[in-house]
Amino acid sequence: MALWTDVIDPATLTGYVRQSMADYEASKGSLSVFLPNRTVPDIVARFVAGQSGLLDAAEYRAYDTEVSIGGPPDAKRITLELPPLGRKIRVSEYDQLRSRNVDSDELVLNSILRVAATVGRAISDRIEVARGGVIDTGIATINENGFIASSDFSRDASLTVTAGTLWSVSATATPLTNFRTWSDVMVNLNGEKPGAALMSTRAFNAMCTCAEFRALAATTAGTPNIVTREYVQQVLTSFGLPPVIVFDRKVKVAGTVQRVIPDNKVYLLPAPVDPNDAEGTDLGGTWWGQTLESMEPDYGVAAADQPGVVVGAFKTQDPIGVWVHGAAIGLPVLANANLSLAATIL
Repeated sequence: MALWTDVIDPATLTGYVRQSMADYEASKGSLSVFLPNRTVPDIVARFVAGQSGLLDAAEYRAYDTEVSIGGPPDAKRITLELPPLGRKIRVSEYDQLRSRNVDSDELVLNSILRVAATVGRAISDRIEVARGGVIDTGIATINENGFIASSDFSRDASLTVTAGTLWSVSATATPLTNFRTWSDVMVNLNGEKPGAALMSTRAFNAMCTCAEFRALAATTAGTPNIVTREYVQQVLTSFGLPPVIVFDRKVKVAGTVQRVIPDNKVYLLPAPVDPNDAEGTDLGGTWWGQTLESMEPDYGVAAADQPGVVVGAFKTQDPIGVWVHGAAIGLPVLANANLSLAATIL
C-alpha cells in the first residue's frame, strides 16, 4: 500500500481522529479520568512507583549542620515497555464508486473521515479495556496476536476484598459499613482517603435496597422499601466517604460484547481528574508512546505531536482500494497501585 494524500494528509487526519476519540470517550465515559493520558517520545514508560502515598516529613537540624536527605524509602524506579496496537479499515467499494460523480473529492473525504472515526473508536475501546483490567486486577495483561505480556503493579493483597455479606442479600448487606472499613484500610496504608467509588448501575441499585440504608431513612411512618440514589450519596458524604460514580461502558472484543469493568465489583479510587491532566493524580496514567509512522516524513506530523495515535490513508491498485490505517503505542499503568481497592459485592 502507498500513502495517499490527494484528499487529506496524515497530519490533518491524525488531528481529526484524536479529537474524534476525545469526543467519543466523553460521550461514552472513560476511565481516563482515573488514568489520564500522558504522551512520551519513546516506547517505554518510566515512573517512580511507591508502596505508599505518604512521604517522610522533613527533619529539624542543629544550626550549622547539613539538611537531611529525603526521599520515599519504599519507592522504586520502573521502566516498562509499551506495546503497539492499531486498526486498519477499508473504505467500501460502493463509496469509492459513488465518488466518480460530482464533488468526488468531497465524497471520498467524507468516506475517509467516517472510517477514520471508526478506527479511532476501535483503538479507544481497546485501551479502555486495558484500563479496566488494570483497575480491576492491578495487573496489565495482554495476550493477542502472538504478543504476550504481563505487568504486575504490586497492589497490596488487603486491597482485593469481598464483602462479608453480598449486597444482593438486601436484608443483611452492610454497604455503608463495608465502605467505612475499606476506606479505613486505605487510609492506614496510604494516609489518603479514596476520592471516588466506581461501580455499575447494578451495584448502585443494590445499595439502594439494602436494609442498612433503608433503616437510616426510616421515619415514624415506617421504613421505605428503597431509597434514592441521591439519598445514598448524601449518606456517604455525611460519613466522609467518597461519592459514587456509575460506569457501565461496554465494548466489543473479537466479536463479543463485554463490560469494561465487572458489574459485581466496586472500586475505591482517587478523585477523577481531567483525562489529559497527566499530573493530576498519583494513581497512574495511560502512557502513549511514539510510533514509526508518526516519524515518517510523508506523514508530516510535527515532532511535538508525534506521540499518540497517528492515522493515514493508503491506496492499493490490485484491487483498487482505500484503507485508513491507525497506529498507536500505549498502555495504562498504575504508578501507585495501593491507591486503588477492588471489592466483590455481588
